[in-house]
Amino acid sequence: MPQKKKKEQVVIQDALSDIDEELKNLQLQKKSMETRVKHVNDEVVVLQGEESRLREEISSLVGKEGILDRKRNKLKEHTEELNAKISKVSKIKQDLTEI
Repeated sequence: MPQKKKKEQVVIQDALSDIDEELKNLQLQKKSMETRVKHVNDEVVVLQGEESRLREEISSLVGKEGILDRKRNKLKEHTEELNAKISKVSKIKQDLTEI
């Protein structure tokens, strides 16, 4: 009987040893995974900051685009007014030349 008990203890100790090894392996994998998750979270924070900066830059550019559109429209109106005046002056010149 004592021989059988000793054999069972050896088997149990081997099983416990295997379980210990597996537990250590899983803890290492968990640590590695936590490190990777932390790095990914850090990258997400950096990308969110960059996204925010780019959104602000786009907003600023849209504002500048609006200003430039208004200036272009004013210049276009002014050019049309000048063209109208040039046409009037040309017509007066033509009328005077015919006299």
